Amino acid sequence: MRELLAQHPQRHAVLQPGQAVFMPAGGLHAYLRGTGIELLANSDNVVRAGLTGKHIDVPELLKLLDPVVSVPVIAPRVLPDGIAWFDTPAPEFRLYVANLAEPVIPLPAAGPRIALCTDGAATLRTGSGETVKLLRGESCFIPAADGPVHACGPARLFLASPGNISLS
Repeated sequence: MRELLAQHPQRHAVLQPGQAVFMPAGGLHAYLRGTGIELLANSDNVVRAGLTGKHIDVPELLKLLDPVVSVPVIAPRVLPDGIAWFDTPAPEFRLYVANLAEPVIPLPAAGPRIALCTDGAATLRTGSGETVKLLRGESCFIPAADGPVHACGPARLFLASPGNISLS
């Protein structure tokens, strides 16, 4: 592996808060510090290269690794109501981030979703009136049957959903 990596200059990116990367197939990555939210399509595989006590499969890694793969840094695209989303080439999912304040706002409204609160306390409410409060570090699954969901804070909320979801 050293020979393979030595053929290509080392690249690294220092992300600023709020930025993201899109890791195409064959890419190798490591987080040195900070907090990251990682979404994978259901067909993705994880092969560990090191820095872990978990199983490391070097022969499989060498088969899958593409050292010339480009890893773009992505800034979120701003939508109304303090919501932004990360535009990636992955049609399987979309990641939203909402900086919630006191007024209740609609969240992306279709399909199953996973909500993760990374700061503050978010209150989520379905159309039927069910509510859940998420504190920092807490998450929940929102079934597609719940339909539109509204939220308020103050909180920073990440929302993972299937791709091509529109705001209600």
